[in-house]
Amino acid sequence: MTLDDQLSAFLAEAPQQSRAAIFSAEVMKRIERRIFLERLAFVTLVTAVLAVVLWACSPVLNLAASAFASTFTPAAAMLVFAAAILLAGGPAVWRGLGLRFG
Repeated sequence: MTLDDQLSAFLAEAPQQSRAAIFSAEVMKRIERRIFLERLAFVTLVTAVLAVVLWACSPVLNLAASAFASTFTPAAAMLVFAAAILLAGGPAVWRGLGLRFG
């Protein structure tokens, strides 16, 4: 094997990752996955509680909605549109508006 062959073989080798780096990456992935699942469980629980509360309050909300529906329809439509933009835009839009969540 000539020096050129040895040099090309040396340069073609991919550097070995250290076991510590691989272990750290796996630990970080597991921690992030656990944090994600905890947040997902919390959001699911809050959503379920809010759904039950709104379901329990639905008779009162129906009366209130029928009384004010014709008056506040345009304002409600604008608020729903603004909320849709905020939700669709995500954190980039929130930061632009100076809002901080989480």
